[in-house]
Amino acid sequence: MNILVMDDEEEICKIFINWLSAEGHKVKSVLTGREAIELVKNEYFNVAFLDIIMPGIPGNIVLEEIKKISPETKVVMITGKLMNDYLLNKLIQKGAYGCIQKPFGIEEIKETLV
Repeated sequence: MNILVMDDEEEICKIFINWLSAEGHKVKSVLTGREAIELVKNEYFNVAFLDIIMPGIPGNIVLEEIKKISPETKVVMITGKLMNDYLLNKLIQKGAYGCIQKPFGIEEIKETLV
């Protein structure tokens, strides 16, 4: 699979790259929403992991843009905050597949790829 990771924490991006590359996936990471949107305009991603709280363009806006450009991309949101049902449902209505909460493990990531 071709996977995009967007998180403003470089260490989180490295974790995704290490875990998913070891599973045989091609992984690209970006640190800003603008970079994520530009990358999706030029390349197809099967899955995108997007941090919700980002400087500049927040993850929920990036989600909307990715779904406009590439509706078939599965988008999984990432958050370090507690996610209530209302907010999760709003993200799902906008096209998110689901949400994982930091800290997370490789098994949680793998489950979203099935």
